[in-house]
Amino acid sequence: MKKKYICMVLAASLTLGSAVTALAAANTVAAEAADSRTAAATSGGIATSTAAVSTTKPAITTTGAAVTATNSAIVTTDAAVTTSGTAINGIELPKKTETKKLSLAEAIQIMKTTGSSAEAAELHKQSDIAVGNGYSETVSKIKKTEDSLDALSQAPDAWVEAKYGKSVVEMAYEAQVAGATSNNKKIMQIRRDFARQNTENNYQAEMNQIEADTISIYYKVLLAQDNLKIAKENLVTQQTTLKNVEAKKAVGLLSKKDVLQAKSSVANAESGVRNAETQLKYAKMSFNYLLGYNVQQEVIFTDTLESITSASAITPADTGVQNALNNRIELKGANFAIKVYEILLDDVKAYPKNSSTYLNAKINLAESEKTAKDAYSKIEIDIRNKYDLVQDKKKAVEAAKELLTYATEGERLIQLTNEEGMSTVEELLTTQVSAYKAKLNLANANSEYALALKSYEFAQGVGTTRIPL
Repeated sequence: MKKKYICMVLAASLTLGSAVTALAAANTVAAEAADSRTAAATSGGIATSTAAVSTTKPAITTTGAAVTATNSAIVTTDAAVTTSGTAINGIELPKKTETKKLSLAEAIQIMKTTGSSAEAAELHKQSDIAVGNGYSETVSKIKKTEDSLDALSQAPDAWVEAKYGKSVVEMAYEAQVAGATSNNKKIMQIRRDFARQNTENNYQAEMNQIEADTISIYYKVLLAQDNLKIAKENLVTQQTTLKNVEAKKAVGLLSKKDVLQAKSSVANAESGVRNAETQLKYAKMSFNYLLGYNVQQEVIFTDTLESITSASAITPADTGVQNALNNRIELKGANFAIKVYEILLDDVKAYPKNSSTYLNAKINLAESEKTAKDAYSKIEIDIRNKYDLVQDKKKAVEAAKELLTYATEGERLIQLTNEEGMSTVEELLTTQVSAYKAKLNLANANSEYALALKSYEFAQGVGTTRIPL
């Protein structure tokens, strides 16, 4: 009878407090789980209006004495701002070692096991474990509170009030306000289970991002190497052409204008080599920094862009979509939000169907279901788009190869006609530039194709973005 009385009192006085507490928690869950996991923020996210930082003049006015300082107050000696090499004492910088040979797979393995990114991923994993343990502890606390109140409800009222200074009903009310409800316990239980189930998924997503970063910088080095090789080959070609043109000019077969054109082409080729060398140096230093090497470390990159792309298989789009729908953690988060709102709606099912509390709970559940449905559609669009992009890049590589074949053959034919005096130096230089650009185009096409392949591959798994637990 006493327990029934307690329930009646709580039903009359505490329904709103319980619903608000649980709903606030669920809103946070849904917002975290059902969005697209976009980490980027627009500049508007940190913008503030002028009024937000404005103050009235008296608020910033001071007397002259308040801001006046003697010369000695702001004068400092050179020693105060001078630092010596000892400023970095205690910091051990990476040392340059013998030349290393490194494949892409070896570079990825290094990135996943050492360095700041790997350390951060491990710390985030431990944090996720702690979050799951926190939910578990909260569930235990609520259960203990419920068990204690249940036991006290069996004791005489006078004894309870004499011992605790309040009735069981009052203690139940305070526990309810503090969040110790069966509804919150259910929510914390599924949050605990969700955290435990997705801790490893979050870690894998972070590992995927590390791998993606490593692949990107490795490919940039390979592309820079190819560009430098092509630029040097072009320089040799232009120097040879200049030598031939000067020889023909010496016997009166060509004009000074032809020589100037050839010299201009050599100068442009030399500039191209210098630029390619700078780009390669920067790419290599960035790679060394990412792997924790000395930035001047010599590394031989054993893979090539062409070998990477030629060895890659492409999963059919339908299979890719199914893989993504089974694995992507943002979808797991969206489904989790639905479970939370189902609990919240079930908690207020005794309310009138036209009441604000019931209608809001029903709307929140419907919105979470729509968000999950939209997430499925967006991921399918993403996968199919990535698949089409892979096909486009593959075709671009094939087209670039054909273009290089045509350009090379064109250069060869013009070279032959030029030697017979049937084509001009300008025509020869033009075909040489076309062949040079065709080689650069093929190298870039291979790089873009390789990156598109990896992006499509990652999109079919858990993804590359962590989700809050």
